[in-house]
Amino acid sequence: MQVVYVDVLLGLNLFINYFLLLAVGRFLHLTVRRLRLLGGAALGAAYSLTILAPPLPAILSLLCRLAVSAVIMLAAYPLRSPKLLLRGVTAFYLVNFAFAGFLLAFWYLTSTQGILIRNSVVYFNLSPVVFLAATVLAYGAVRLIQRLTGREEPKALLCRVSATRAGESVSFSARVDTGNSLTEPFSGAPVIVVDAEAVAALIPPQEEGCRLVPYHTVSGSGLLHAFRPESLMIECAGKVTKPPQVYIAVSERPVSQDGFHALLNPSLLE
Repeated sequence: MQVVYVDVLLGLNLFINYFLLLAVGRFLHLTVRRLRLLGGAALGAAYSLTILAPPLPAILSLLCRLAVSAVIMLAAYPLRSPKLLLRGVTAFYLVNFAFAGFLLAFWYLTSTQGILIRNSVVYFNLSPVVFLAATVLAYGAVRLIQRLTGREEPKALLCRVSATRAGESVSFSARVDTGNSLTEPFSGAPVIVVDAEAVAALIPPQEEGCRLVPYHTVSGSGLLHAFRPESLMIECAGKVTKPPQVYIAVSERPVSQDGFHALLNPSLLE
């Protein structure tokens, strides 16, 4: 009979899930928040306890695993659309399969005895040190693949923006977009294009103080409603910028499906 130590099972799964979720976030260019990652990893660790339960029917076990994976990804990252959630869950499984394959190869080569699979949870009879080392190595391999394939997002292009107006404040992730040269027509102030949901608390009532900013894209042209925040701060690549003149243009459609919610005019970082 295979012996499973609950404390080791929980501790290792918490550590492993944290790094697997971190790898998913890096690969998909999602906004990483350590506490959210820890929460998602804790859910994954809790689910690993089902290995101690009686075996479930295969279909039910698969459905439970898919549902829990979706909940874990939603806990770890702000996946605001079904498409992004599907991408996140798919990436989560790919990273899990790669890590499991790495452990399986090590288990086979070392002829270590003991492997238990129940309710879609796998338990290898490997020492905690081996698990921890394998996790770090697997994460390093994912990062290396990102660099070699060009999937790694330059950190300087991803920023955090905080804005205030009328006593309300919001914070959202943004990407520096070299194609965003929008300016407010009268003042010439640079414009940040932001998802409406991300700045809903700041939008002036009845378009009070709003300006219209024309835009042109390959798919057409139009006008965006824009307003001026009372203050705005940009944290990017370890540098904090507080532009004196800036407008926020509200986009009714998500600016991206990749986890960020705004497009920054590069001139705001100068």
